[in-house]
Amino acid sequence: MTTKHDTLSIDMIERAARILKSLGHPTRLAIVEILYNDEKNVTDIQTALGLPQAVTSQHLRFMERRDILKSRREGVQVFYRLKDEFITQILECVQRCAQKL
Repeated sequence: MTTKHDTLSIDMIERAARILKSLGHPTRLAIVEILYNDEKNVTDIQTALGLPQAVTSQHLRFMERRDILKSRREGVQVFYRLKDEFITQILECVQRCAQKL
């Protein structure tokens, strides 16, 4: 059964492809899930992932450069959050697909 859907603009296709490619690493998708409800500092994210701080920070910087995350500094701590609702919708789509398996 096919369902009719709206045609995506070239800009949206390019943005989605860029973000999906960036989220293709399991650690990065896990970071999105960690940040789904609220911002977290690097230590909180690192602890949740169980990875070294350097590895965690490398993934966070990668995602920030690709417009997936935003950061803010508070003293010596850096907090990260998802950049926009498009990122949360991607995670929700993955969660819905996982429930159907």
